[in-house]
Amino acid sequence: MTWKSSISTAVPLAPPPGPALVKAQPFVVPVRYVASGEVVHASSTSISVDDMHVRSIRPPARGLSIELKLFFPVGGVVARSALVTDTQGEEFRAEFRDADELARQRLSEVLRRRELSLRPYPRFHTQLKAVVRERGRPQLEGFVSNISRSGAFVRTEALAAQGSVVELEITLPEGGAHSVHAYVAHVAERRGVGVQFIGASEEFSADLNAYLTKLSL
Repeated sequence: MTWKSSISTAVPLAPPPGPALVKAQPFVVPVRYVASGEVVHASSTSISVDDMHVRSIRPPARGLSIELKLFFPVGGVVARSALVTDTQGEEFRAEFRDADELARQRLSEVLRRRELSLRPYPRFHTQLKAVVRERGRPQLEGFVSNISRSGAFVRTEALAAQGSVVELEITLPEGGAHSVHAYVAHVAERRGVGVQFIGASEEFSADLNAYLTKLSL
């Protein structure tokens, strides 16, 4: 039996998850959640069948119930209800609390494919004008050399600090300039920084998706 997603290919139901899938795996995908009526765009840092860690510019309070949507390159959208069990800095842990066995099985299959090193969200080579603003430091001008739904690599002469949250202004060909909060996940000396999108508007997400779709054709 298969579950057919309206936006992706069919994903077969997986057998019960093994120990490796119960433990959170590093996995970065776009995440959208609703907390206290506010819609927030963020990114995951790790996912298991029972919980996940999310990096967000505005983490919800501990003990708050939230509604999550996880956007996978293979498997479509998985929706889960969760409880925020811990918050540290820009990251929080959400424990899935719904009884949706189908969603759990779909998530198990996505993680199984990830464990087998199947393709994550693709990155596309590009050259988009970018400006990086970090609190207390001069703004940095450069360009985005590759981009995906969850993040980008930004080439700049000076480098933002690893682990910092910056405001990244990206100019898309048709959508114009967008500002998005981003987490500096790694720093490449004399090259630039890899960032993970952790706070974006609906307009940025829609324009980015449209741009990436064109690149994939």
